[in-house]
This record gives sequence, structure tokens and C-alpha cells, in this order.
Amino acid sequence: MRRDANLIGRKVAKLRYQQELTQDMLVARMQVLQCNITRAVLSNIELQKYVATDKHVFFLAKALRVEIAELFRP
Repeated sequence: MRRDANLIGRKVAKLRYQQELTQDMLVARMQVLQCNITRAVLSNIELQKYVATDKHVFFLAKALRVEIAELFRP
């Protein structure tokens, strides 16, 4: 399995952890914002097994309340 399918996975997991959010909580925030995502997809994004689409990046930034650029910072 690929472990380099996206650049943002580790940062998403870090920000989620810092904000004391579970994957289910983050998924719920994204779904309220009208992003159709499951916990399994989020998990695979965080594990860098799944390609994060531009839509995922946009809604992850909104749900985590950060700028999109922050997701790409080491």
C-alpha cells in the first residue's frame, strides 16, 4: 500500500490531535459543511494511503479552522 499518496495526511492528523478531535468529530464537522466524507476516507488520508482531492483539502482546512497553506507546512 502506498504511504505517499498525499502531502497533507500527517499534518491533518497532527492538527486534529492538537484540537482534541476524534476522526468522527472531524468528519462530522466536514459533513456539516456539505463535504461527503467518511471516517474511513479520513483515516486513509491521514495515513497517506488515499489521495486527498482539492475538495478534501478545502473542507479539511475549513473544518480544522486553518488556512489551506497550513496543511502543506511541515
